[in-house]
Amino acid sequence: MKAISIPRCAKPFVEGLNDGLIRYQVCSRCYIVQNLARYRCVECGAKELGWKDSFGLGLVEATTEIRRASDPAFQAMLPYAILLVRMQEGFSLMAIEDSGANNPKQAMQIGDRVRLRARRWGDYMGLVALRHHA
Repeated sequence: MKAISIPRCAKPFVEGLNDGLIRYQVCSRCYIVQNLARYRCVECGAKELGWKDSFGLGLVEATTEIRRASDPAFQAMLPYAILLVRMQEGFSLMAIEDSGANNPKQAMQIGDRVRLRARRWGDYMGLVALRHHA
């Protein structure tokens, strides 16, 4: 596995992915959900940020089709879509659309409900978005 520098504040997120969990930060003082791993709350400046486990459900806010990749782990998937997903807890993440959805007629659209899951691609750990049927 390639050594990738991980900021100290993001370590619980990365460890969660390795355990199959999606984690997000919440300020212990003002309870605002942080969109990215932070050292201080973006709202009140507090250093007391805790971590919670997400249910993994969200809505697609944007989608981009990728047709070129420099890493062999991703070249085999071409073309694929990257989705920006607003999680039900209020934070956003990017995920790769499930490769089973490569049919353009079934590609995920803005507003679709999805469930995110942790997945490994070669040396990389990331998130895959699966269509969620309520």
